[in-house]
Amino acid sequence: MNCFSRLGWSTGGEFDQSILLWHLATDLCYYTDLNKESSPAENSNRKASKLLSDYMVYLLVKHPIMLPDGIGQIRFQDSCAEATEIFKCVKDRIQACKKLLLQVNTEIPQLEVKGDRSKSVLSEACRLAKSLQSLETEEEWNCEKKWEMMSHAWVEMLCYAACHCPRNHHAEKLRLGGELLTHVWLLMAHFGITEHVCQD
Repeated sequence: MNCFSRLGWSTGGEFDQSILLWHLATDLCYYTDLNKESSPAENSNRKASKLLSDYMVYLLVKHPIMLPDGIGQIRFQDSCAEATEIFKCVKDRIQACKKLLLQVNTEIPQLEVKGDRSKSVLSEACRLAKSLQSLETEEEWNCEKKWEMMSHAWVEMLCYAACHCPRNHHAEKLRLGGELLTHVWLLMAHFGITEHVCQD
């Protein structure tokens, strides 16, 4: 089974949903892999993934106007509420992530569990995290390769967001000093790759 057939479902929905799914899955993988021995390249990709993940959620929550339309803030709030409920008794992040991966049933589709009343993506994020972790066991990837792929996924999401942000929002942010997203957009425009990414 190739990587896309295993993970492609995670990017098929709305963009804000993909950001949250990948953010939560990145956090789950980050904290469960934290105590593993790792190479400098793996550490670099793991840190880059975490930073880009945190930045994209920052945009989703604080500057949603810079991202394609969606219900990201509702999904974020519902996912936070669900995670808070699960993490009530756990203080350590590493243990909390391990508990979450064990506790959340990823076999039953979210819609069957919650119906339409919750927009939380926590269950799907656990499913994604488990799929990412299983790349090491079932696909015989090493941890470094997994984190390299994850960092590439985050760079793609950053580039997608940069070229789908309305230009007037980029201009407004430049006037105020600029967001990373705007600087990425400018670099992409400079190198002539905005059209290529925006068509995908």
